Formats: sequence, structure tokens, C-alpha cells
Amino acid sequence: MKILYLTDQIYLAGGAEKILIQKMNYWIEVFNYDVTLITTNQKGHSPFYKLNKAAKLIDLEINYVEGLSFFGPTNFLKLPIHILKLKRELTSLKPDAIFVISKSFVRIITPFLSKDIAIFNEYHTSYYATKLKLETCSFFQKTKTKAIGYINSLIETLYTKIIFLNEEEYNYYNLKNAVVIPNFFDANLSNKSIKKKKSVISLGRLCNQKGFDMLIDAWEIVDKEVIDWELNIYGDGDDFEILNKKIKKIEFNNPINLRLAINNVNEKLMESSFYVMSSRFETFPMVLLEAFSNKLPVISFDSPTGARNIITDMEDGFLIDPYNINQLASKIICLMNDKELRDKMSERALINVKRFNAEKIMKQWDLLIKSNLKSYYK
Repeated sequence: MKILYLTDQIYLAGGAEKILIQKMNYWIEVFNYDVTLITTNQKGHSPFYKLNKAAKLIDLEINYVEGLSFFGPTNFLKLPIHILKLKRELTSLKPDAIFVISKSFVRIITPFLSKDIAIFNEYHTSYYATKLKLETCSFFQKTKTKAIGYINSLIETLYTKIIFLNEEEYNYYNLKNAVVIPNFFDANLSNKSIKKKKSVISLGRLCNQKGFDMLIDAWEIVDKEVIDWELNIYGDGDDFEILNKKIKKIEFNNPINLRLAINNVNEKLMESSFYVMSSRFETFPMVLLEAFSNKLPVISFDSPTGARNIITDMEDGFLIDPYNINQLASKIICLMNDKELRDKMSERALINVKRFNAEKIMKQWDLLIKSNLKSYYK
């Protein structure tokens, strides 16, 4: 079986990048499939996460300019060369199945370049993000966004299947050619025992979506009620300096440590007492599977389509009202002051995460491919 993935890049730390590489590794190591990844914006960087050496990597070096509209002249003028290069690679590789993980032009052009090949479009972003964006847009921007959305909806009918990570996304889009397959957790964790510290941990890109500004505000409340705890935030992103300045403006007794992203966070997770996710929106956050697999209870905002699909409230963590900083602080203090509750939630987290094990989820992916190949073979 020849599988081809199309995406923008894999050099940044993120959930979509991590699950993509985990799937590629699994195809190679368990199924012995031939796996290739084609990127447009890798820019000479190595993959952030460990990728099996048998995987083939091809960067088309299109280098779309981030932050600019794909329909603006700067990026749109790059489209012809993108089409030519991608068509050349598809002709050479002759894959059995293509998976697209991108919101850029590759999502639009692939169906027209992949005749007689099963093609699948994976959604790793939440509809709620678009909804929030529209609420603050000008009339012109709203009209443009809706027009692009309409074009995308027409293009999606050309895909063999659209894959959503949870039922809420599936129900919202209501597409005839859609299925739901969640992410899976990495079972290759260290078995060594690490002593727990009085520390809270959070991971993610340093951007508005992840809500670390709200977590810092909540920690200011927590700081007045506890002693000898610390908060460790790991991530890279444009908001590093903004968040760092916000932290330095407050004299915390219980420190907040803002650290760069690391590609193997299991040891840091294992030594922490619990995890906090303050995101404004999520789709199916990989990081919660990582936290659970390291026996960490989780406190998270109950943003639409995100954590509620993973966390069982009051059992392996807490789901709280979105953007409620006081409630976030209250639940953090609750877990800090109740070790017995932390221990109970820890054990439950390790049990509950097993429903997202790799073997079970990858069987679904394999069945998806094989059940959609027959109509493509003459």
C-alpha cells in the first residue's frame, strides 16, 4: 500500500503535526506500508517530532507567506508552480490513497490532480474558530470568508471522504461523505517512576487560541491561596514576549515558568501533578491524551467540540465554563489541596485514555482506505 500525506509543514510543535507523524510511523512500523509526505513550507527544517527513517519526505518549496490571504496576489501567484510540482510528484509516486491536512491551496487543488486515487481530507481545526472570527470581522471580511467557505464546501464533495475528529464537528458540517475518527495517544511511554512535584503543566502554541493569558490571570488568584507550587508552560509562538511581559508584571510567590517547546514532554508530564488547558477553542486536543496517558488529571474550559470529547467531568478532570477565570482558579486550588482526589483522577485518566489506543484507531484508518479503494481499481 502506498500512502501519501499532503500538508504545510512538520517542523513546528503542534497536535496536528504530532498525530500526523505518529500515524506515518504506525503505517510503516506495524502495517509495513510505503509512506510519503509532501510539504509546501518546510523551509529546510527537520521534523519537530521523531519520524521513522523509512518515511519519504518531499518539500515542494512553495513557501506561501504566513499571515497573508491565500487569495491575495503574493500567495496566489505561487499557485501555478504549486500545481505543476504537485502534479509531477503524483504522477511519479502513484499512491493508493492521499490524505490532505491543510487549509491552504493544496486542499483545493488536490481533487483535480488525483484522478482515480482515493483522497481524504482531514479536519484538524474547529468550526467554532471560524464562528468566533466572523463575530469580529467587518462586513467585507464576513462576505469573503463565507464565499471561500462555499467554495470549500463544493470542493469537499470531490473528496472520497472527509474525516472529522469528533461527533460535534461531524454533525455541524453534516456532509454526506464524512466519517469520524479521533486521534490516538502515544503508548510508547517511559516506564520509569518519577516523583511528583507540586507543579502544574500546560503545553501549546503561544497564541491567542490557547488562552495562556487567561491561565496567567487565574494563577494570580491561585497565588494568593497556596504556597510552594509552580506553573510550567511549554510552547513556541508569536505571543512569547507578550506573555512573558504579563508574567513579569506580577510578583508571584508561586512562579510561572514560560519555557520553549520540547519534542519529548513525557518526563515533564510525569513529574507534574495535573494539567490545565485554557484554550478558547479546540477540535480534539492531542495534549489531553498525552496528559491522561501520563496519569494526569486535567482541568479545561469546556469550549465547543474540544475537551468534552475526551474529559469525563468529575471523573478524570474538571470541565468548567469557557473563559471563567475565577472558576478555573477555583478548580486549580481544589486539586492542589486534595491529593486523594488527584490520585483517584489520575488512575481514572489512565483507564479512560485506553479507548483512544493506537491499534483500535489505526484499524479504523486502514478500513477507511481499503473500503474506498475498490471503486478506484478497474
